[in-house]
Amino acid sequence: MSIEINGVGKRFGNFVALDDINLHIPTGELVALLGPSGCGKTTLLRIIAGMETADSGHVSFAGEEATHLHARERKVGFVFQHYALFRHMSVFENVAFGLRVKPRQERPSPAEIHRRVTNLLKLVQLDWLAERYPSQLSGGQRQRIALARALAVEPKVLLLDEPFGALDTKVRKELRRWLRRLHDEVHISSVFVTHDQEEALEVADRVVVMNHGRIEQIGTPDEVYSNPASPFVYQFLGNVNVFRNRVHGAWAEIARDADGEAPEAAEPPAGERGHQALAFVRPHDIDIEAAPLAGGIEAMVQDVHAIGPLVRVELAHASELVEVELTRERANVLRLQEGQRVWLKPRQVKVFNVPADALEEGGSGI
Repeated sequence: MSIEINGVGKRFGNFVALDDINLHIPTGELVALLGPSGCGKTTLLRIIAGMETADSGHVSFAGEEATHLHARERKVGFVFQHYALFRHMSVFENVAFGLRVKPRQERPSPAEIHRRVTNLLKLVQLDWLAERYPSQLSGGQRQRIALARALAVEPKVLLLDEPFGALDTKVRKELRRWLRRLHDEVHISSVFVTHDQEEALEVADRVVVMNHGRIEQIGTPDEVYSNPASPFVYQFLGNVNVFRNRVHGAWAEIARDADGEAPEAAEPPAGERGHQALAFVRPHDIDIEAAPLAGGIEAMVQDVHAIGPLVRVELAHASELVEVELTRERANVLRLQEGQRVWLKPRQVKVFNVPADALEEGGSGI
């Protein structure tokens, strides 16, 4: 079932939680609402669920107005961050609960309830724990039971609020891969809230990046990561070096190669020449050379430390700290030492023009 959100706004006193939100979610798509705490993502999820009322705008399911429908009438399944399982009920009864409390005319027979619950427990690969209680399960197992319970009532839409937020890193990674596979099996329209960039990029079909109650960008994981629409999106999605600069001519004078050409993607928007600008370069998009490099940026090595398959190098340029990520093979060739002078060459640069008063005083002046 598709979801249509048009002009939705929500205030809590003087605080603007949502400001004119417009979003279309096609049937069967898995969408991530991504952003920092307080950006409005959970409020939007609760409005879709009918747990919160919008001050303005409309919510439609499959083209039918749902703005004023009660949560019970929307046929949504909701999965909370902290499971919300009934401690006194077995795993089986937790999953069966939504079916047993349906109105008599809608309630399945006991045999049908048993069949559905058994099939769902097999789907989440926990049928062998049917008679246990929540206190006897791990965090990852509890969350899978919570998801099975949400699916038991056969919702048209599945909503998940930070579903893996209470779990440790290893379990989070396992469960988000499992959620992606499960979604591909049941193919239900799903929306999940997260502040974990890696989680959103790995699991979702599309990512909705939010900030201060507004949508900054909507796109596939590759689109929002590779072509961020704003400085906020660029900085929020992964590590980044930010260089202060003034745009000259047709490109940002950050670094030139031996032929005097600008790095890829360094050209500013048309009609904004001579404006103050911020240049963004991801740590893995910077080369390091030990010998002087024409057009390179001179820097001094401050620290070198290995992190798994990568080596992270921190360098000082003017008053700025620059971070570069190298493969272990490249780091072994360079043999970098603290205090060593090197030259940096950005391979891909993204420039955003900003008002002069939006930049802090000082900076690298690149």
